[in-house]
Amino acid sequence: MRFILVAACLLLSSCGPGLTFNSSGDKMLDRADLVFIGVIESQHFDFWPFFRLNLAGENPATAKYWKVLRRRVRVEMVIRGMESRKLIDVYEIFWTGGTTGDWNSTRDGERDLFLVRVENGVYHVVRDWSRSIFPVSSGPHSRLPLDESRPLWERIALMNLWIERSDDTARITNFRYSDPGQTLGLWRMVKLERGLVRHPSAGVRVPACRELLMLETWDQDECWETLSESDRSRLRDGGYLCCTAESVAASRRHAEGWSVARWWETFADRDSRRLLTAGNNRRLRTDFCLLYAKEYPGDHDNGCPADKPPPATIVTEQGDVPLLGSWPR
Repeated sequence: MRFILVAACLLLSSCGPGLTFNSSGDKMLDRADLVFIGVIESQHFDFWPFFRLNLAGENPATAKYWKVLRRRVRVEMVIRGMESRKLIDVYEIFWTGGTTGDWNSTRDGERDLFLVRVENGVYHVVRDWSRSIFPVSSGPHSRLPLDESRPLWERIALMNLWIERSDDTARITNFRYSDPGQTLGLWRMVKLERGLVRHPSAGVRVPACRELLMLETWDQDECWETLSESDRSRLRDGGYLCCTAESVAASRRHAEGWSVARWWETFADRDSRRLLTAGNNRRLRTDFCLLYAKEYPGDHDNGCPADKPPPATIVTEQGDVPLLGSWPR
């Protein structure tokens, strides 16, 4: 019996999980055989008693903290590749020791964007441990905005900001990973957040306003006045420390403390200057609009004129389009 157990352990050790560790964040989308949105049904560490990951330059004693994590995922929408099964397993080589940073921490019931490659007959995330699984908090989706002529990262980012429901049940809980490919840019993102502030559901407008309020440098805080007292009381839900009346007032005092010339010289890229033309301080905004028209003649993608509400957009199947007035029902 002892011989049989030893032989079984040696067999497991020699086979191993058949996965190659990859921590590179380069071209993750290009390395993915399958890109899909799914809901995590369960997750657990597989039992590989002799599995050790020895990384160059790392202390060999830490190898035991690398484990093979298996997630059972219910497939909702395939974005790239083919997969007909409703439930699939996704593997990851996962660090279980003490750490800091942004890793693939996930929970049962969470809806995520998965980028996986086929390796030794199973699906393996394109990047182990460090972030390569991205939460999708805007609800289930059945399609992407735009068509295949546009970059896939852009379409994914717009999908994450696409609120297809106009009722009070709509939610968007995570802006941190809404643009995983960093394709939209700050100005475009701010216009989308301004549109979301007009949504009838507090589950959408409150988080969107919080994102704008946290841009203290650029004074994009007019949504503070549009929120009810009930909405304002929810700005710090989830452990956020921002967005008190005192912090908003302090941010506005800071905007007044700098001269127009100092603002303009400090923020020299065009997207930042677009934000300056959309700030909540009417006096500064007027001056920034004059400077913008002089610096970039013919470019009307900005917050001017200063006596009009800053531009807002909304995601539709055609991408992000201007939102004029209230949220459409």
